[in-house]
Amino acid sequence: MSHAYLMSPPPRGWYIRGGSNYKSQGRPAVNPRQALQEWLGLADAIESAGGRVAFLEPSDEPLLTGLMYTANAGWLRSGGSDPIFRLANVSVEHRHAERAVLEVALQAAGFRTERAAAIWEGQADMCHLPDRIILSYGVRSVRESVDEVAAALPPGTPFHAVRLRDPYFHGDTCMDPLPGPRGPLWVAFPGAFASAREYDAARRFASGAADVAEISEEDALAYACNSLPVGDELLVPGGLSAHFKDLVRSQGYKVRELAMGELFGKGGGGPRCLVNELRGLAEVPASLAYSRVRPSLTARAAAYPTHAGG
Repeated sequence: MSHAYLMSPPPRGWYIRGGSNYKSQGRPAVNPRQALQEWLGLADAIESAGGRVAFLEPSDEPLLTGLMYTANAGWLRSGGSDPIFRLANVSVEHRHAERAVLEVALQAAGFRTERAAAIWEGQADMCHLPDRIILSYGVRSVRESVDEVAAALPPGTPFHAVRLRDPYFHGDTCMDPLPGPRGPLWVAFPGAFASAREYDAARRFASGAADVAEISEEDALAYACNSLPVGDELLVPGGLSAHFKDLVRSQGYKVRELAMGELFGKGGGGPRCLVNELRGLAEVPASLAYSRVRPSLTARAAAYPTHAGG
């Protein structure tokens, strides 16, 4: 499995623009400098755990405040020597311009691109288990997106569609497929599903490929399912229960807690929201290598403002 992740830092002018999730709906004032420092902490943690970050330049003109949540960028549906990236069609109006920016950047890096037709919020609504996939919809992504994505999966890939309810607007807020040093684990919050029947069907499907662990509503709202596994480390936002951390340690993970008061606490996106896993890509294109720009980003952070919005 690839351990390459597409990431884009918050722009200098970042603020809570849409307020379209339960964390950001109050549109609190933010600290762009702190946000970039948090982003750097996540990118550095990924690379130190053995992953590789593909860096996408942020956009201040036009100001794209949601671009950093690259889980919504789409999905690398074909890796290898001819990578094809399926671009999402996001529901939130102020993020519509992201697709054109992503298209230009990815094509310049050697990717072919294609556009989703139905409203679909990308990898955030794709839960990859070892030999199967759960496709979610119902809050942001629409039911028609399931058919489009299913048609683009490798032939014969088992898939299951599941409907969610607010405030679990993406699958990666309530389901987490952990490869696990001691075997695959599907972590889920049953209350996020549109009905008990929806959850039971998803649970049966997932249990064919992984052990199942149910979590509490408190951990779900603290984004336990947005934790990101990289190698034998699990990168988690602060505020998760000791019970959850003990659970994943029992699976062989080392838990690394990251400060995310701006990006998650105010913006509403945790570690998985901030990355798009480039599954099947052996190497990060040289033009996108994070290591190439890392030294300059520290200086950039020092020039960011400490207050915006609110």
